[in-house]
Parts: sequence; structure tokens; C-alpha cells
Amino acid sequence: MIKFKLSVPTLNENWWESSRNGIARILQEDNQAAWGEEKDPQEGKKWAPLSARYKEWKSQAYPGQPVLRLTGRMQDGTRIRPEQARGFFLARMGADYGRYHMTGTSKMPARPWLGIPVMSMPRVEAAVAKAILKGPIRRF
Repeated sequence: MIKFKLSVPTLNENWWESSRNGIARILQEDNQAAWGEEKDPQEGKKWAPLSARYKEWKSQAYPGQPVLRLTGRMQDGTRIRPEQARGFFLARMGADYGRYHMTGTSKMPARPWLGIPVMSMPRVEAAVAKAILKGPIRRF
């Protein structure tokens, strides 16, 4: 007969407190990556192109800047922070007009630029699993 001893971590009930800042960092990094690729971070769809008239103006006034970047105030000033409630995050935008890009207007198509990126989920799931299983080891 072969005898085994099982060691199992107990669940960490404070997993949110120990993982929320790391998850917020993942979301911040992956949103920024989506901005660089000019796509909706949640769905991965490319943003609508600029109108011909605006594109012409922008190429002269701000040469080389991507679709949703003019001065950088909106994206550079945006911070994703965890809230106390489990699973909730707050994005503070660097510019008030960021919401118009998210939803669009009568003269501008929506270009969603914030959200929970699909590409973040494997890293978020791994961070949560690691935090949940950080309880003390129980031996049977």
C-alpha cells in the first residue's frame, strides 16, 4: 500500500484586498495597448476612421498622432483604480471629453477606448486564483 499526505491551501477570504491593485495594473496596461492599436479594448474592433476633413486638419496641426490622440491629455491622464466593492473599478479620465469618444455624438462615431479588455482575462483570472489560494496550508 502507498500512503499519500494531502496539503491544501485554505481559501483567502481577503483575496480582493490582496489582488485588486494588481488587477487594476493589468487593466491599465491592456487598455493602453488597445489605444496603441486604435481599437475597442473590450471587443477588439478597430475604431472608425477620422472624417476626411478632420484627418486633413489633424495631419497638419498634430502630425503623426493616432486617431484618439491630440495632446495626450485624455489617455495620459486616465487611471484605472479598484473600488472597495469586489470586482468594481473606476476609470478617472484625464479629460471630460473622453465620454463623447466612448458613446459618439451626432457628428462623431463612437470609438470606445475604455473597458475590461478581452486580452486581460487570462491574466486577471490567474491573479484572482493566486490570491484566493494564498490562505494557510492545511495538511490532511
